[in-house]
Amino acid sequence: MAIRERLRRRRRAAQTCPDSGSMPMAIMVSIVAMGLTAAIAPLVVNSITTTQTVDERTESIDAANNGIDAAMAQLRAAATAGAGSLEGLPPCEILGEENADGLRYRVKITYYGPPDPEDESSAEVLGCPPTEVPVKAVLTVTGTGSDSASLDPGSADTRTVEATYKFQRDTENVAGGAIRLATATTGQLCMDSGDEPEPGSAVLLRACKKGGSSEQRFSYTTDLNIKLMGSDTTDWPTGLCLDAPTPHSSNSGGAVTFTQCLGRKARQQWSLDNSSQFQGTTDGVNLDGYCLNAKNAGAAGPVVLGGCTGDAKKNVWRPEPSAGAGAAGVGTGQLVNFKQFSRCLDVTNHVPTFSYMIVWFCKQAPDGNVSWNQQWATATPATSKETAKPGQIRTAGTGNPGYCLRRPDLPGGFVTMRTCSAANDKTPAADLAWTVYGETGNSVTSYSIVDSSGKYCLTATDLTVANPETHTDGTAKVRTALCSSSHLQKWNAPATYDRPKALTNTREK
Repeated sequence: MAIRERLRRRRRAAQTCPDSGSMPMAIMVSIVAMGLTAAIAPLVVNSITTTQTVDERTESIDAANNGIDAAMAQLRAAATAGAGSLEGLPPCEILGEENADGLRYRVKITYYGPPDPEDESSAEVLGCPPTEVPVKAVLTVTGTGSDSASLDPGSADTRTVEATYKFQRDTENVAGGAIRLATATTGQLCMDSGDEPEPGSAVLLRACKKGGSSEQRFSYTTDLNIKLMGSDTTDWPTGLCLDAPTPHSSNSGGAVTFTQCLGRKARQQWSLDNSSQFQGTTDGVNLDGYCLNAKNAGAAGPVVLGGCTGDAKKNVWRPEPSAGAGAAGVGTGQLVNFKQFSRCLDVTNHVPTFSYMIVWFCKQAPDGNVSWNQQWATATPATSKETAKPGQIRTAGTGNPGYCLRRPDLPGGFVTMRTCSAANDKTPAADLAWTVYGETGNSVTSYSIVDSSGKYCLTATDLTVANPETHTDGTAKVRTALCSSSHLQKWNAPATYDRPKALTNTREK
């Protein structure tokens, strides 16, 4: 009993008193916990620092984007006001601050004039502020969220973004092109402005420059003006155009000069006629029998006012496609090719039984009533396949012989003509049925002319290939081809169709 009693007492003592080995374990746990805290602390600090850096970089890019938005607003406002609003262009440096967020930016703008058509890199840097209409502006924008950071590109706590703004114009598809005399004694001769054109200076004929040049780049406008591209300045906000005082009968033999563009004024209206002569008007309604001539047949020298003799060495002209379509389009009943923007669907040589059709220089007239071989009666352009109705494309205008456009017997062949009835337009025969589209929102169907197969479209042959398929005068022929988004298949598309986005090449430097 005594032994058992002693054992019970020992067990009770063990249950009520702490184990002597537990104290070191508790201390060890505390030390380990403290060690882990010390190890984690740098990680926490590093995470906080990284987060702050990311926030600062985000603020800097936000500030740069604010600068782009501010510059774009001013550029668009100036562009909307028109080419004559050079004073509305933003300055070449803009400083800004968003007080609510503490974001700051600096915008530097470099304006560029038009390049040579064959060399995009040749664009000239304009003065600041520019005194002529730029074609693009390069924006370099540095932003920061720091109060103390310098706004120079590459400075600490900043980010820099670069973007290119292209000025949009109503004549977006008219880059301007050379106007060549049909035949020269040696080489080729083109209209030329001289080295320093100004009101009163003579229009010249000089050797055509390979790839074009600013002195030989002209636009044929809807007012029938022949305008020197890039001549819009603060002094001459509407640019410089070819001018000869009226009546032309009193000025025959006189020099044709540059004068500030006046719009639809008789003295500056030049209509490309059936013989590819630029014929004038005295009253703004009728052609008057006086044309632009080389003073010296087939040789360099001044351009003068003279007769309309159809002489290839004196008064027959060949505008490049990029020179523009003049007044041709829906209003005149013509079908302008978008790729070859100075060319229109044409009954070859006024012979409706010819073996192929051509895309010839768009003819003009002061009153819009051009020759029947470029006037067409068509169905109203459809805006979708659901609303499309096939119809004839028939000759129109004074003296038209009543022929319709006929699809080739084999897909891809030449388009020809055959006689047709004006009353047959609602139920045309399959070979005369064409669906004419306007803007559909689809790059393939928009402004296309589709034959009855629904697969083949009216197309001009390509003049840019190595051995182009052309008429005897170098103009394109007309075929059908599988419908695509090719600009060779677009007819009467507006000059602004398919133009590029205004802001391009946005990147961080």
